[in-house]
Amino acid sequence: MKHRFGLNEYLFRQKKQETPVFMDTSELINGHLLLAGMSGTGKSWQLQNLIETGAKQGVEFDIFDVHNELDVGGATAALYSNATRYGYNPLVLNMDPHSGGVRQNISDFIALINATSSRLGPKQEAALRNLLNDIYFLNGCYDDNPRSWQKREITERERSALIEAHRYDELRQYYPTLDDLISYAERKIRAMYLGGDTKTVRLLESVNRAAHALNLAHKKSLKAGQSGSAEEKQKLKAKLEEEKAKAIEAYTDYVASIETGRELSDVLKYSSQEVLQTTLERIQILNASGTMRSNPPPFGNARVRCHQIKSLSEDEQKLFVYRRMAEIFRRRKDEGVKPDVCHVILLDEAHKFFVEDGDNIINVVAKEARKFGVGLWCASQSPTHFPEDFLSNCGTTILLGIHTMFWDMACRKLRIEPDVLKWIRPQQVAAIKLQRKGDMAPRFMNVIVNANAYQAA
Repeated sequence: MKHRFGLNEYLFRQKKQETPVFMDTSELINGHLLLAGMSGTGKSWQLQNLIETGAKQGVEFDIFDVHNELDVGGATAALYSNATRYGYNPLVLNMDPHSGGVRQNISDFIALINATSSRLGPKQEAALRNLLNDIYFLNGCYDDNPRSWQKREITERERSALIEAHRYDELRQYYPTLDDLISYAERKIRAMYLGGDTKTVRLLESVNRAAHALNLAHKKSLKAGQSGSAEEKQKLKAKLEEEKAKAIEAYTDYVASIETGRELSDVLKYSSQEVLQTTLERIQILNASGTMRSNPPPFGNARVRCHQIKSLSEDEQKLFVYRRMAEIFRRRKDEGVKPDVCHVILLDEAHKFFVEDGDNIINVVAKEARKFGVGLWCASQSPTHFPEDFLSNCGTTILLGIHTMFWDMACRKLRIEPDVLKWIRPQQVAAIKLQRKGDMAPRFMNVIVNANAYQAA
């Protein structure tokens, strides 16, 4: 991808030479780009120009707009909210026999949830893993059989129609959805409540505690050479008999309630009704946002897609962005090595999505996506919000004007000279660094990005 930013400001000002400054991603270390500038410095205008250039050259775009304010001409936009309920089914499997399958998707899904501010507890994580394994198994997706991973995707409307018509067997032709997972978890909770929960186990533990207390009292009395308090022993014996009677009654009810033969294994797999209930609540919260429902937005064949995610909470935004990024990266990786950028992921307020975890998809894309033709473009008000690994390995860095309070930090993190920052003029002159292959110490230069505004000033 080639893009003309404008004119070298120094040469124009000092020597009246009109020397254009170009970005050629095939010459850079990667197609990643950082665009930083305060409100009013022209971020949207620059992004529009960059997107138009890329789109004309066949580059595909997925734009994640956290403010629903990016005016991108030629883009097809989709608003994600509880009302529109657009989303993507997270239980669709990657068909790659080496990097995909049931087990991998379950691990990816759990890691995705744990990337938010509210992680799953160890018991919840184990319960969710078992629920997912069960629901895939019921839909005919077996981890040890890659041929079984090939299913069709289903929309909410199609799923509801099949259920209303009692055509349940046909659901096995499709990937399970979060609605299927919720329905299955609810059935498990009802079964455990009616007899397959840990009530019997807890009562057995009570019997053991009562027996231990009686035995301990007997040992103490023998050690002291006394017969001990007969009244105390009688109370302990009565307590033991009472706990035994409760346990016998509970086990009798439990045995009578066995129908499927899986009741005991469910107790062992799901720990308790309470654990399963809290796990179900997490799944319901995910499902409520709509972004993980099986209702893909109507993008059709659009190559410039704008995902408007302002209506989502911060955790929901992260879940959505990470999931879509992972899908884009997987698809491009499956297509193989590319000589240049063919797909751009553009994040508005991008600093919100960066985390320290090296396995997080945003860090994976930043480090590994270059060779598969994926560029990560990040827009923010200040470059100091980003980790140094990304800043030092970004093919293009554009500063449109940052607040003076960030200058010292910007000079340290970006290795930019203070004089270059001083010559920045919002909507007129930017500071741009192009890190070309083999150039170990590229420098920022001032570039006239709007010649008309520059000359008028």
